[in-house]
Amino acid sequence: MLDALLSGIGDEDRNTLIAVTGGSGAGKSHVVRWVHAHLDKADERYHVLYVPRAVQTIRELLRRIVVGLPGDGGEEFMERIDAAVGNTGPAELQDRLLEEMRFALNWALEPQLPRDGESEKEREAREERNSLLGDTDELGKRRNGLADLLALPPVNRVLLRKEGRLHRFVASVYEETSRRDGEQEEFEPEDLPLRETGVLRALAGNADLKGLWEIVRYDPAPALDLLDEALRKAVPRALGMRTSGSGVTLDELFRRSRQLMRKQGKELVLLFEDLAQFGLIDGELYDQFATQPGDDLAPLRVVFAVTDAPYNKLPETVQTRITHQFKIESSALADREAFVARYLNLVRVGRKDVESAWSRVQGDSTEGWVRNACDTREDGLPCRVRDECHAGFGTVEVSGLGRVGLYPYNDVAVRRSLNNRGKGATPRDILDVCVSETLIEADVHIGRGTYPHDRVRDRFDFTIRRSKDTILAGHTGEQADRLFRALVVWGDESSLNSIVADAFALEVPAGREPVSLTPPKDSPPEPDPAEKPLPLRPSPLPQLFQWQVGDRLPDSETDLYRGLLHRLVRSRLDLEYALFHTASGEGARILNEIFNRTSFDFGKDARGRRAGTGKVLFSIGRDDETIRVLAAARWFHDNGHWVPENGVWPWPEGYDPFDLMVRLECRLDDWADQVRTAFIERVRGRGLARAAVGTRAVALIAAGLSPVLVQRLDDVMTAGAPASTPATPSWVEADRAARDILLNPSIHDLVGEVAAVRQGDTGAAELVDAVELEEGLKQTLRAPVVFLRNVVQEFREAAPVLAGSADNLVTAVEEATPGQLHEIGTAAEALVLGLQGQEPASVVRTAREVGRRALETGFFRPADGWNAFSDALETLNSVPGGLPLDEYVSDRQHDASDALTTQHWTRVAVRGAGALEVIRRSMMATRLECERNDGVSGNLGEQAQDVRQKLGQAREHLNALGSAEEENDG
Repeated sequence: MLDALLSGIGDEDRNTLIAVTGGSGAGKSHVVRWVHAHLDKADERYHVLYVPRAVQTIRELLRRIVVGLPGDGGEEFMERIDAAVGNTGPAELQDRLLEEMRFALNWALEPQLPRDGESEKEREAREERNSLLGDTDELGKRRNGLADLLALPPVNRVLLRKEGRLHRFVASVYEETSRRDGEQEEFEPEDLPLRETGVLRALAGNADLKGLWEIVRYDPAPALDLLDEALRKAVPRALGMRTSGSGVTLDELFRRSRQLMRKQGKELVLLFEDLAQFGLIDGELYDQFATQPGDDLAPLRVVFAVTDAPYNKLPETVQTRITHQFKIESSALADREAFVARYLNLVRVGRKDVESAWSRVQGDSTEGWVRNACDTREDGLPCRVRDECHAGFGTVEVSGLGRVGLYPYNDVAVRRSLNNRGKGATPRDILDVCVSETLIEADVHIGRGTYPHDRVRDRFDFTIRRSKDTILAGHTGEQADRLFRALVVWGDESSLNSIVADAFALEVPAGREPVSLTPPKDSPPEPDPAEKPLPLRPSPLPQLFQWQVGDRLPDSETDLYRGLLHRLVRSRLDLEYALFHTASGEGARILNEIFNRTSFDFGKDARGRRAGTGKVLFSIGRDDETIRVLAAARWFHDNGHWVPENGVWPWPEGYDPFDLMVRLECRLDDWADQVRTAFIERVRGRGLARAAVGTRAVALIAAGLSPVLVQRLDDVMTAGAPASTPATPSWVEADRAARDILLNPSIHDLVGEVAAVRQGDTGAAELVDAVELEEGLKQTLRAPVVFLRNVVQEFREAAPVLAGSADNLVTAVEEATPGQLHEIGTAAEALVLGLQGQEPASVVRTAREVGRRALETGFFRPADGWNAFSDALETLNSVPGGLPLDEYVSDRQHDASDALTTQHWTRVAVRGAGALEVIRRSMMATRLECERNDGVSGNLGEQAQDVRQKLGQAREHLNALGSAEEENDG
């Protein structure tokens, strides 16, 4: 590059433009700095203007250029800059910039004209830009363009916001800033109020401007590009670099200097470590780059560094005049260890001595210009601890220096530090972290006796292949964490040199032997090809060990461990021995609800949700014990045995097979006990089975089955929905809820899921634990409504179908109770009064005889009512004798349990009372008909009197109903 620059010296007809390009941090600025260092400042053929990459304001940048240019006029220029900036506050300058941008959009920016050979995309971009400028009025000012949008308060406010593009630029004028490659400043979508509604309100009444804003909102990129273009025009005017009068501009200063040097027979060498730092004031530079010497201007010899993206955006007038492009790539760091060692030596020599040494360099040879600090630290003599330091921390051979010590690194630490930066690390990355930051932190913490501190883990590649407790070999105490970091970074998980340990104030455990992580050089003889074992897979455990020391466990690994732990724990629950079937059905559902893969919590950074409230949760920590358990689980999952030599991947070093097996078994047993306990608590032992049996029993009673018929478990489980008398109107919903339960197989099968032995080929429930269930059944029948409420409360989560069905039934029963008790009372009163103490069958016989004789003689009334009369006789005949009707005629209070447990007779009693009324009316009508006729009326009258007497006896009998049934329910 130096040759390319110097080779142009003497060519008075053309400029030399050399671009140094590459990625961020590749060392481009370093190359320019090297060129500057190797230029002969005493060479009379040229004048050098060097602008380093440094922390500075734009004013200082301009001052550096003005002072570096030969000739006069610079003082006036800088005075104008200082006046424009010094007499103005940041807020005022920011507002002035915005107004200058509007001026540029309205007046200064010209529409782009078509170019020969432009593509369709280029044509569309050009037309879009011109459209955004707006329409020109009769005075030449643009209207309804982007400039008018900038005047709107909502747009103006966002453009001037803190941290916006204008704010950042103004800060660079007043405050020292440090740029990095890639920080190319430009307007962003956040600099426009694209999502604010206030803009549309501000545009009310201006359809043209409103349409323009909609275009900008849809695709803001062209508008942002135009804002960048306007800002480039605005900055020189706002900073006083350009005036409307006759003041000197930066372009004029360059021209004057070039004219002066042409007269002196000199050329102007411009060296810019970072062209992008000129940002919004680079227009004058580009103009100079494009202006060839001609007859009156001195040639330019320019070297500038710029990253790839800004380079590609250079104006075409500049790009077409580039004479050389040097691209800095990663090959510049082929020997990274020597690169680090060279800078370690520079740090030890010190900045002052380095600059002094460079100033003494003579001629073209620069070999050995800087001394080796290890060999000359003590007034030209070797460092007093050189030999010990080199023996403990190691050295690297560096060309021109010899052996350079690596302290506070050693060869392992250097490798891990460089690896941590990645394969694409640039020189800047390595200098910033591996040299600057690491040395600053190390110096402080070594002095305090706290090195390696916790941040070392982030500075170095902390990949490990063994668990933390294995690396520490049982060492505990206050130094354990520091020792662990030292063993990994400086010992490569093996042993730590005693010199390193002393330097870091660490106590290495006595008797610790180095552990080899690589196979011995003298390998055993190759086995016979036929007997040669399959190659081992890589061990999956390093990812687990990395997780232990802070890395994130990959999602796939977390899922795998959750799955295998879940299977191992579930396989040893043995709930079948307690008569709980969990392989399928309701038992499996309940178990899966309280215990599943999410029960194993690997921390906040693990993918997926964790088990919630009411679920079993096992916290999987990063402690040594848990890591051993996980390693054991993974080994057994992948291999199915505990023989280290027969694994599909290498046995983890430092672990004992028997120890891992026992630890895994103990942890799995403990987890299984907790799951087993949680399951039994969820189903409340036999409580869920009792709830299912009891709910079914109550449903049978509510559907009309006598409580006497549901006293035994077999009766409850085998009985179907009774084909009894239809429910009375008030009981219809309760009857429907009861029959829904009886028709639901899941409630019936629940008993076999949680209280039965499963045997045979089908695995069906063969033997039910009847003792507890029948005892529970007795308690249910004593207070059925209370029982149902308890089922709803206790099993809403564990058995939602059962609890929901019980809730439906008890709700329907309680809602039906008032109407049902009213129906029972009315029917009981009617039967007691109507039967007059007679049995319903006796009354039916007499009434049938009277009716038959009346029908034969033609006196039965109503004449068309015989069928209804016959049906009523059959209904009344179905009413059993001995019903406790009197109990429901009395003033005694009854409740929902009474309405429920009397369903087996109240249905026929209510229907019987209705039938008795039909019979009574028919007899009364028939008697009246007989009395109106001669001959037979007396005989029929006697029969009717006999019927009345029997009905009176039946009524007396009904008055005695009810008391016995009430006592049973109580």
